[in-house]
Amino acid sequence: MVRKFSVLVELNYKKEQGLKFYADNLNKSPKTLSNIFSLLKQQTPLNIIHNRIILEAKRYLNYTDKTAKEIAFELGFEDVSNFSRFFKRNTGINISNFKVDYLEKE
Repeated sequence: MVRKFSVLVELNYKKEQGLKFYADNLNKSPKTLSNIFSLLKQQTPLNIIHNRIILEAKRYLNYTDKTAKEIAFELGFEDVSNFSRFFKRNTGINISNFKVDYLEKE
């Protein structure tokens, strides 16, 4: 179940950010899917989805010249402000500071 979920996330994270999509594809309810992950002492399914989106956002920010708006659109966000809030909530740092920190490390 965990492996199937991981494959689904990898194939769909740019288009689907909600847990319901993945649960439906695995013929489970979102609650059942979360309970399975909890029993197996795994991250929550929603955290796995969010971590994958954040990983890709960081890759775009580090290795491309794309703007935050372009990255937001690429990752399935309709509004750059929603993407910015999502990024800060999940990383603890805003996008512009993340870029500056990366450039300082080079």
